[in-house]
Amino acid sequence: MKWDDRFYRLFLIWYGCGIVLVGFRLLPPWLEWANVVFLMLAGMIGAQFFVERYGRSGVVAVVATFIGTIAVEYVGATYGWIFGSYDYTNQFGMTVFGVPMAIGFAWLAVIGSTHALALHFVARARPLFLAIVGAAFAVVLDLAIDPVAHVKRYWLWEGTSIYYNIPLQNFVGWFVVAFVIHFILFALSAREARSEKRAATLFFLLEGMFLFLAFMEKLYVAFFLGLLISSFMFWKWRRAV
Repeated sequence: MKWDDRFYRLFLIWYGCGIVLVGFRLLPPWLEWANVVFLMLAGMIGAQFFVERYGRSGVVAVVATFIGTIAVEYVGATYGWIFGSYDYTNQFGMTVFGVPMAIGFAWLAVIGSTHALALHFVARARPLFLAIVGAAFAVVLDLAIDPVAHVKRYWLWEGTSIYYNIPLQNFVGWFVVAFVIHFILFALSAREARSEKRAATLFFLLEGMFLFLAFMEKLYVAFFLGLLISSFMFWKWRRAV
């Protein structure tokens, strides 16, 4: 068994434990570091896909995505630009200028999974269209992530809106940031990646986890909206595989 297979199995074990402990509120305070490890494991799956698909350019892309998204989050959290006004709590461990380093891994997971999934949906399209599709998939994820994160107090939004008091600007910001990263990546010279299917599967694992947490937290609008969209996406994906 290759090291990446062992790594993926570790992620699945961590994933299963996380659903039970977080979903049923069984996670003790002294074990909150497990959330950080989960994001790191998920992010590494996205990173592995980039490296396998884009080679040395993929390594640069991983580093640039990690640093760039933390920089974007710093601007967003500090000045209220891009995503709207919000503040991080202390639940994600070590920070850089007030932004948890785990968020960089979270973005690698989001971009990696939506990048791979976009390839399954529109493999022969131009980079511009692929980037639009990938960015739209990232927003689909965030429709489930942000309501749960707000309730779990991973970060707190300031102000009000029609969707769980999350600024609609946030979803526009997610689309723009994801689009820019996807467009740059899709413009690179690529090769076949064995981990592509695994990275695409990560999207549905993340979506499934946050939809389950949304249901457990009685966020029914987020749950049913995400379930409707992701079920259609899963059906289309399975037909394309």
